[in-house]
Amino acid sequence: MKRLEGRVALVTGAARTGSIGRAIAWELAQEGACIAVADYRREDEARGFAEEIEEAGGKSSNFDADVTSPAACEALVARVAARFGRLDILVNNAGHSRHQKLEDITEADFDEMIGLHLRGPFFLARAAAVHMRAAGWGRIVNISSEQSYGGDPELPHYTAAKAGLRTMTKSLALALAPCIAVNTVAPGPTATDRFKNGPEYLDEFRERIPLKRWGAPRDVARSVLFLVTDDGDAYTGQTLDPNCGTVMP
Repeated sequence: MKRLEGRVALVTGAARTGSIGRAIAWELAQEGACIAVADYRREDEARGFAEEIEEAGGKSSNFDADVTSPAACEALVARVAARFGRLDILVNNAGHSRHQKLEDITEADFDEMIGLHLRGPFFLARAAAVHMRAAGWGRIVNISSEQSYGGDPELPHYTAAKAGLRTMTKSLALALAPCIAVNTVAPGPTATDRFKNGPEYLDEFRERIPLKRWGAPRDVARSVLFLVTDDGDAYTGQTLDPNCGTVMP
């Protein structure tokens, strides 16, 4: 029997090809979970990915939701629970960074980062916890970033939100114990399709990494898988750091 057979998992930001979210959803699907592929304004990609999971023998549906909106978060959880009859696993993965000079960051820019990486995960977790408590079991994994430890001069809004997410994880873990475990995964530089097209995807940067390689989306996905299966039963309020040694907290 697969380790997540009968479980339902909601993964946000899961549609983009070559992304961490897509790798997470695929890994959970391979272990038998029914996957709610949630993304915003990527309806075609999300539908195509859900169909790919189904063609591989899994179960999946796609959902469109703006997770910066508390109302949309609650509606998304309700739709997933109505579609599958339950919700066991939530992976708060949706997000992106935007390098900006300090003087160029507007109030809207700041609010977007907080809404996407902090407000959304909070309201999704709160809504999901209702279903998980009713079932007596649940797992929530928040995707942070290695940059939440050290900061970045052009990412103060992003790093603040991601650091807050790690601390919020601890508070949620205390609030939702013992039946719901809440943990964080904080990836380092990961060779997603988007990262490969960015300015940091250079051999000289890779050579500075202790393991001399970029992380892969599957490295992050396997960390999430560990936390939501029985292998991770002793973990709550913790952070796993698949970063090839770039940060050693």
